[in-house]
Amino acid sequence: MNKSAIYAGSFYPENAEEITNLFNSYKQSDDSIEYKSKAIIVPHAGVWYSGHAAMAAYQCLDMNDNIFIIAPSHYEDFNNIALPKYTYFDTPLGSLEVNNRRIKEIAEKFPCVISDEIFDKEHSIEVQLPFIQHLFCGQITNALDFVKGLTHLGRKIRIIPILVGNCDYRLISDIISTYWEDSSFIISSDLSHYYAQSECKKIDTYTATIIETGKLECFQPQQACGLTGIMGLIDFANNNDCVLIRRMLYNSGDITNETDKVVGYGSWFLYPERRNDFIEKFHSKYVADIAKKAILSAIKGEEFIPNKIPPVLTQYGASFVTIKLNGELRGCVGSIFPTKPLILDIIDNAVNAGFNDTRFNPLTEREIPHLEVIVSILCSIERIPFKDERDLLGKIYPYGIIISERNLRAVYLPEVWEQLPNREVFLQSLKEKAGLRPNYFSKTFEAYKFMTTVISSHM
Repeated sequence: MNKSAIYAGSFYPENAEEITNLFNSYKQSDDSIEYKSKAIIVPHAGVWYSGHAAMAAYQCLDMNDNIFIIAPSHYEDFNNIALPKYTYFDTPLGSLEVNNRRIKEIAEKFPCVISDEIFDKEHSIEVQLPFIQHLFCGQITNALDFVKGLTHLGRKIRIIPILVGNCDYRLISDIISTYWEDSSFIISSDLSHYYAQSECKKIDTYTATIIETGKLECFQPQQACGLTGIMGLIDFANNNDCVLIRRMLYNSGDITNETDKVVGYGSWFLYPERRNDFIEKFHSKYVADIAKKAILSAIKGEEFIPNKIPPVLTQYGASFVTIKLNGELRGCVGSIFPTKPLILDIIDNAVNAGFNDTRFNPLTEREIPHLEVIVSILCSIERIPFKDERDLLGKIYPYGIIISERNLRAVYLPEVWEQLPNREVFLQSLKEKAGLRPNYFSKTFEAYKFMTTVISSHM
């Protein structure tokens, strides 16, 4: 039995050609990112509002034979999850087959409700289907489309629609873990609802930061309508050393210019390493260029405003910028904790390292050709537990180290080990930098460790 499309014409176009044209207009050409992810978070509002964010993530989705669509139920109340009996879900682009064998298997393993009625009025599943069909089940209109389609020859996509009711997020995490090997996962969720635009931006930025840092304990129900699915994917990410990388974040007011009551939209994809690894692999040149351009603009007395910013650099982050002149230190300024988007942190620290490091005079134009600019992006900071100074000395290498004693604090980047390879000398020097005696120690003395991703370039 087929589930008919009831939101064609309201949440997305009712004509196949209109869908194709609209979705093509949303596609981004980002040749610098070749990575394809098996899990994404996307919005489910009307595509005229949220389609840019959704398409940005869908373009990063790795096609598998089984595609789970995990979405919140807006109209029916039930416990745990709901699964359909439908055989196909229809849209103006055609029909997508449901993997009923997988549905039966899930029902045997996990607490659920089997009901077509729960799905009948739900838009959070249906809005995702045209994106899947447009990108992975496209119509052949010319010879080039046929050749591209040969890569998928013999593959048949089946969907597993899941609606989430009153549910522990760990149930979603367990489902993702169970079927990870042969499946892709779409988490369907809008962000905050019906706040003034200024308030929406604050809430959604906070939500995005939680998603990107994996701090599940910080979530509140009003932050997203599909929060349980989001938390389930984050829990899976935390358990498998993955992170979620931002693709887009905005709200309906940015589209309509109506700012009284807006809805937030965001999209992310799962990446199997650290965020800094992703930045280093795909955006090293961009990071190096913005640091250099910020310095060059400051030399001219101009403000540097970057363009075409990779979304991952709009995530909050902390950095240090070190400037060397003919191999010798010429300035170094940084941030220990993330207080702003990473791109702004890098720009501010580059300018401050060149012109506001009190140890040096401001840079001059004649020095520019001889400079090396080094950007160090900090990873998460961890407190070091220790019994005494001997114990601490055994735990500080090869990390960047922060020490703190009441209102005194100092930091060395991991790169400082190249100049101070002896642990005792390293720690003594760091104490002196903080304004402490080299042999100082107390019960209130604290130490923290971190690693950095280093990107360097000559001017």
